Amino acid sequence: MSYSMKKIALCVFLSLPMLCMAGGFQLNVQGIKALSMGGAFTGMSSDASAVFYNPAGMCNLNDHNFSFGLNIIDPYVSLQTPETANIDQTSGKATPFYFYYSGTLLKNKFDDKLKVGFLVNNQFGSASSFEDDWQGRNIIQNISLKTFMFQPTLSYQIHEKLSFGAGFVLASGTFNTEKAVPLASGSTTEGKARLEGSGTGMGYNLGLFSQFLTLGSSDSNQTKFSAGVNYRSSLPVELAGGDAVFTDIPSSLVSKFPASTTFDSKITLPSVFTFGLSVKHSKAKKWAVTFAYDLNLTGWSSYDSLNFDFANAETPDSKTFQDWEDVLTHRFGVDFTLKEKYSVRLGAYYDNTPMKDGFVSPHLPGITQLAWTTGFGYRINDNLSLDFAYLRQNAERETGLDASNFTAKYHRIVNAYSFALNIKLKGKNKEKITKMSIETITE
Repeated sequence: MSYSMKKIALCVFLSLPMLCMAGGFQLNVQGIKALSMGGAFTGMSSDASAVFYNPAGMCNLNDHNFSFGLNIIDPYVSLQTPETANIDQTSGKATPFYFYYSGTLLKNKFDDKLKVGFLVNNQFGSASSFEDDWQGRNIIQNISLKTFMFQPTLSYQIHEKLSFGAGFVLASGTFNTEKAVPLASGSTTEGKARLEGSGTGMGYNLGLFSQFLTLGSSDSNQTKFSAGVNYRSSLPVELAGGDAVFTDIPSSLVSKFPASTTFDSKITLPSVFTFGLSVKHSKAKKWAVTFAYDLNLTGWSSYDSLNFDFANAETPDSKTFQDWEDVLTHRFGVDFTLKEKYSVRLGAYYDNTPMKDGFVSPHLPGITQLAWTTGFGYRINDNLSLDFAYLRQNAERETGLDASNFTAKYHRIVNAYSFALNIKLKGKNKEKITKMSIETITE
């Protein structure tokens, strides 16, 4: 292959779905109560979102707990380049959702210790688009990623102060992306490449939870200290038989970039290890205040490169080096609850980007940032409660994508508005069931 042909191949495949499918941006909106506290929830696990944040924390919950959450994410991304004063992404709003369940098994000798759970959520996702004639159309034009995670879960109380939980994770993802292809021919100046694909991956979610110290009495002042550890494994996603479509390609290059071909690839979504602490101080049933802290370690280094293997023998395969880093995220939150009915929450998190200078694409400008959250909760009755949360991100970064000779100053603002409906249903009383059975037999 000639040098010019290799250069065209690199331009075609560089910055296609690789960044997005490797996680895009992680959607840290997996529990509305947790979100309003900056995502610090591993050492709390006080509602059904424990199925995600720390499966072992399900042992804190009684009866049957359901949570339905919806988020409206409104992003605004603009960039300035040496050639253009302002370029805006034209991306629309995203609406990731979740469903969580945690409950107690009936008619089983482990009723008081064994809990079951299930979740469906969107843990990774991205959507980005630009005007057709924008300066960086050879890097990215449009891109979209949607993921769904399904997780059946079990939790068991090993000791009165220690619980263990584990869940099996099945991930399903779909994406599509397109970009302009720079060409030099008498009939056209640029073509277009479009890739579409889907894949699945499997992993696991493990947790430990301990309410290791209680001071005082529930009838007066009481302080509880809790800690949790959670590990969500990496998810290797196999992309087999994806569709690659090339249009407006000069006839001299059609054999290498045909109208349609397929490709195989594999991408590893990162693992996340979390340690969390919480302290809850309460005054009987009058009021309670909880402080929480989480430390996340996200294993982005597993995303070191992305390879495309095309079915068409003449289409050049591609390998792109990413060099992302493992990063730490600090999360802080506080919850003040009055009369077990009204809750006000505040939070913040400091998130480090895994993207080094020189590896930042305009469709996904990774920026180290301090984000703020707030929210409130309202307990309607013993069976129903509502949670609301608001997230604000506002950050800037000036960097480039060296492989494409592209440099820009990015400004990203994200507003997220979130709502959850929580339902608690009482389980059957085991002692009552046993008593009724005995009476029936006696009669």
